[in-house]
Amino acid sequence: MRRFSLVFALLAGLVALAVGTQIAGAQSVERIRISDPARQAHQLPPGLLVELASPTTYNRQSSSGNAGRWVGPRYEQVGHPENAGFASLDWSVSFDQRQGDAEAVAKANVQHTDWTRDQQGGLSVPHAVGTKAVGTILGFYVMMQPRALGDARFEGVLAFPLDTNLQAVIRFQALDPPDDSYIVNGSSVATSWNRGQVLVALGSAQLQGNLPPKIVAARSVEKGRKVRGKVVDRFLDSVLGAQVSLEKSSGGGWTRVSAGRTNARGFYSLRAKRRGTYRVTVRLAGFTAMSRTIRAGR
Repeated sequence: MRRFSLVFALLAGLVALAVGTQIAGAQSVERIRISDPARQAHQLPPGLLVELASPTTYNRQSSSGNAGRWVGPRYEQVGHPENAGFASLDWSVSFDQRQGDAEAVAKANVQHTDWTRDQQGGLSVPHAVGTKAVGTILGFYVMMQPRALGDARFEGVLAFPLDTNLQAVIRFQALDPPDDSYIVNGSSVATSWNRGQVLVALGSAQLQGNLPPKIVAARSVEKGRKVRGKVVDRFLDSVLGAQVSLEKSSGGGWTRVSAGRTNARGFYSLRAKRRGTYRVTVRLAGFTAMSRTIRAGR
């Protein structure tokens, strides 16, 4: 459910961001469409997708469907620079149709259950349609780390809802450098580096595309000459570019009297005709929602 447009946790991880990475300058962006079985089962629009952005110093090494790897800067072992490699982040996206809230789903999707919990908390996932931000969806993330002192590996899992009993699940694993005998970029301790990169990657996730229209607000304005309102989805995020029709009750049925589309903020304005009972119908990618009936017209 929608709550706030704030990140609830990440407090420990924000300290690690001193390594200098920023989401805005990401080198690679991954766009993963919702799998057809899950999308069709929950009747979601076909254009809906999950976006991930790599930290600034990482680039795509491989990508195959809903999983891949980003590779970052060089690391080397302290005192043995010949033992070296490149930091990496493995990512994957899946769609979980089990019952439960985001916290329960995130914890159920942790792979390294024998590791210890580093941190966890609520995370607001941005929701956008094209370049327009329309709202946020409250998810939950869990960070796991091996119990052994100095082991620098991390797993991060984020879950956020798309529909009732459908959650997007994003997983990141930082497995290289493997322990604190290594430093990254000549100075960063491996544990701090890996923790920071996983947190940055988790914070990059966003949902792209309209969700189905759920609520259609409508009211009569300008002495009944127009009907205006807003269309939102189940999370109360704006639905953009949806077809809207103003329909008048007539002879036991409904007759369309004007039409338009929602604007870049989800609002619409339609002209009414003669005085009577009206409703607004919204259609988007095969989905339909209707307002309550109102009196409008002159």
